[in-house]
Amino acid sequence: MNKPMEEKKETFEDCCLFVEANTEQLDQGILLKLYSYYKQATKGDAIGVRPGILNMRARTKYDKWANLSGMTKEKAQQKYIETVQNLTITKQSPPNLEDKHSVAKRMLNKTLDSEEYVEIKELWKAHSIAEDKRDIEGLMATLTEDCRYEIPQIGKIYENKEGATQFYHDLLGAFPDIVFSLTQIYISPQGVVEEATVKATHEKDWLVLPASGEPVEFEVAIFFPWDSKAKRFKGERVYFNFDRKFYRKYGMEPPFPELEE
Repeated sequence: MNKPMEEKKETFEDCCLFVEANTEQLDQGILLKLYSYYKQATKGDAIGVRPGILNMRARTKYDKWANLSGMTKEKAQQKYIETVQNLTITKQSPPNLEDKHSVAKRMLNKTLDSEEYVEIKELWKAHSIAEDKRDIEGLMATLTEDCRYEIPQIGKIYENKEGATQFYHDLLGAFPDIVFSLTQIYISPQGVVEEATVKATHEKDWLVLPASGEPVEFEVAIFFPWDSKAKRFKGERVYFNFDRKFYRKYGMEPPFPELEE
């Protein structure tokens, strides 16, 4: 009666060792799935406190595990084994020094054509003017069809122009009086980097932040990747930073401890 379980356990352990040895070769989505099956197989239903919104990686992992609530340990173990057995791993040789820095060298070797510099600058200006005017069509005209808007800090992604339109509807709906005050701008063959101070009234929920109805101020760094063939931006990657008063307003712990002087 116990023999099948013992055999399955050995296979499960072998699979765990295999995943550990090949982690760098696996897609993050697969790793997340395997993590949830592993936790369910070894711990059972999700326990403990759900991580807060400032630790989105841990929160996502916890939620994935919690979604398996009610699944038996044996079933989760089998799911883990099946997932591993269906993996295709391509062994890669360690990159040599030349390969390791090939991307950086390719970017550094790219020269900035004076005409292209003007094109990038003028397109960024058109984008900013459209944003100030709340002109969604004008904003979309500065983007490639396959554009991508990312907020890496919380893992939020908006795909294509439909997603980009949703990004602006969400942003402008939450902060109808939003103002971006530019503090720095960098233009290169790869695109534009903008640093700005943002001031607005937080009227509606935005991303993981509940509306307060009060004025807010925060800093942003925005990357606009340039598509030299399409002569458009491939989207934005947005990083934001709030001062400690903002976190206290929402009853949240700041992501980093305060430095002592």
